[in-house]
Amino acid sequence: MIKNLISLEKISIYQFSELLDLTLEIKEKPHRYKNSLSGCTVAGIFQNPYFLTQVCFQVAVTSLKGQPLIMKNTHIQTQSQNLSEIACQCLDQWMDGIFIETKNHGHIIELDKFLTIPVANAHSEIHSPCQAIADFLTIKENHRDLTSIKLALIGNQKNIGHSLLLASSLSGASIHIASPKEKQPDPQVLEAAEVNGKQTGFQYEISEEPQKAISNADIIYYSYPNQNPSLFNSILMNSKQDALFMTSMFPEEWKENRIQNIPSKRRLFFRQADNRLHILKAIMVSLIRKKK
Repeated sequence: MIKNLISLEKISIYQFSELLDLTLEIKEKPHRYKNSLSGCTVAGIFQNPYFLTQVCFQVAVTSLKGQPLIMKNTHIQTQSQNLSEIACQCLDQWMDGIFIETKNHGHIIELDKFLTIPVANAHSEIHSPCQAIADFLTIKENHRDLTSIKLALIGNQKNIGHSLLLASSLSGASIHIASPKEKQPDPQVLEAAEVNGKQTGFQYEISEEPQKAISNADIIYYSYPNQNPSLFNSILMNSKQDALFMTSMFPEEWKENRIQNIPSKRRLFFRQADNRLHILKAIMVSLIRKKK
């Protein structure tokens, strides 16, 4: 099992598959895991007050009989924005695990170095592993064989691109990422994905051409906040009629980007959000229950 979850770069193909299987078991048989965090306190450190992210964290911890503690980034920072070593030492003694959402991925790296307790990256500007694993669980529930699907990512969020690329490489799925050049995956992430791909057979393509990316795509992942709605309308018109749509955008962004125009039977948005809860449970069981 995994010890920390900073990004999917450090997760093996076996661990990724095992995590998906564990999540399905927890989802189908939650009573078996209802006491997994009994006696544990888990800190959730959030820089952005996203409603769904915080509620999902609290529900996941309490449903496993743990005690959630919500904190802000500023609680563990000095005036210079660096992490407080004393605060980190206290958390290491008082907590059983930490989930952190931040716009400074360096803070997650520092926590991982300072602490002996498990650390999980709930979301950062560089990686979003929890969301990517939840998304691939959603895809797996619709397409049993992940190696047979083509995923098209249309977006400008580098963290989503990094994590979906790595998840594709771990599962054997094919992915085409269409994004502006400055938002395309970093070389070290591509290298990590290629290493996995030698074993899984995954294929990828990176471009700036959304229409090329969606050609024959089974899943279209739209992650383009504040983009001209005409782009999305064109994607919807030119996609396969049975292609399913996913997104990393929050509901309040849907109307502006017109993704509410997608026929309901082709949307996976709610299932994505729901599976985020189950993935968090599985990560907590893997990271924290094993430590007790």
